[in-house]
Amino acid sequence: MKEDFKLKNIYDKYRENKNSHVYLVETNSITQAIEDIKKLIILINEDAESNIEPLILNESLPTLMIIGPKVQEILTEDIDRLIVMLQKIPVITKDNYFIIHNAEKLNKKSGNQMLKIIEEPETDMLGFFVCNSTDGIMPTISSRTQTISLIYDTEEIYEEDLISDAQNYLNELHDKASLIVNKKYIDKYKDIDQFKIFVECIISIQKKYINTQTNFDIIKKESLLLSKLYDLISKISGNCNINLLMDKFLIEVSRL
Repeated sequence: MKEDFKLKNIYDKYRENKNSHVYLVETNSITQAIEDIKKLIILINEDAESNIEPLILNESLPTLMIIGPKVQEILTEDIDRLIVMLQKIPVITKDNYFIIHNAEKLNKKSGNQMLKIIEEPETDMLGFFVCNSTDGIMPTISSRTQTISLIYDTEEIYEEDLISDAQNYLNELHDKASLIVNKKYIDKYKDIDQFKIFVECIISIQKKYINTQTNFDIIKKESLLLSKLYDLISKISGNCNINLLMDKFLIEVSRL
């Protein structure tokens, strides 16, 4: 785990039965935070009779649900499915587990549904609301969770070729990139996890670029692009059509 000392603290308190059952995780890399949380769940269940590690890593464990926004917000129907799962008694694992990423995208109805589960859990559970900033989290959820910060040194995980590709794609975006440019990078980063890292690298470069600017109008425009990039990465999942997703992204960016 990249943030081993923080997640180990959760693990130690869990073993002592002193853990908070729901955490609010603020991070600069949602993808890495999710992977580390999955490793924490594996560690918690290291004494399980069956080998559940592949199920957790592949996000196919019946007692683990990972959800995030699919359009502009986290869908109420996804929260409904999560609540049904959390009401079932866990069998394979010690608890039921959930990870809600880009949690600021919870609408008021879904947020209130989760609030009830947090306050009155029907089964043993351990949950994580993951976000880039806690500012957009519903205050009622924030006040009922324990906040931890997982900050990663993203410079170390990006290879030079990846950084070069990310910078070139950003340059193309600023020059009104065509759909052909999308295909070039989709073909190169075919694996969904690789493509996520590619987008995260773009986000990292864009954030640094914004920090170098002093003109308010430029900062405002570039921040809108950054917001679109965050929306993009929140929608990338194993069952999405990357080609359609990226084409839609490019169209939205062209309107900025």
